[in-house]
Amino acid sequence: MATLVALVMLLAGCSGGVDGSPVAAERWDPCSITPEAIAATGLDPEYRDEGWGTGIVVPDWSRCVFHAPGGTAYPYGLDVTSSDKFTIADARAREGNLSVRELQVGGRDAHMYTTETGKSVRDCNIALEVSAGVVVFTVVYHAADGVDSCQVVLQHVNDLESAIPATPK
Repeated sequence: MATLVALVMLLAGCSGGVDGSPVAAERWDPCSITPEAIAATGLDPEYRDEGWGTGIVVPDWSRCVFHAPGGTAYPYGLDVTSSDKFTIADARAREGNLSVRELQVGGRDAHMYTTETGKSVRDCNIALEVSAGVVVFTVVYHAADGVDSCQVVLQHVNDLESAIPATPK
């Protein structure tokens, strides 16, 4: 019986739309990254903060934040957002991107940039192309820490690249 249910689910998942219409791709959930993958990149596998906060709705984006170990005194968070409405081209075209660098991560197209977040905070973002939109990884540090946030976010993106959806074919 369990085999039959699994087969039906597999076939239903592979079926096309009605009358040849395409099936819309769903937005990937950043909180679906496993605790094991989070731990392997050096982040706290016990902590994840889903969404944007109480009462805040951002309909075009899903969000999950992971913290570095350290309890309430964690040095930074890794913010992972996903959209099926925006693309890596939109990330490239965004006004306000600074220190732009194009790169490849795991064979996929990537766009690294910083933003002007303030004098006391330094961020770095990497947008990765996925089959249905874009995934953006962000690390934010206090400027006084002297940490290269781009080096930190690149390490996490390299470690977690296999946990996100494939690129378009």
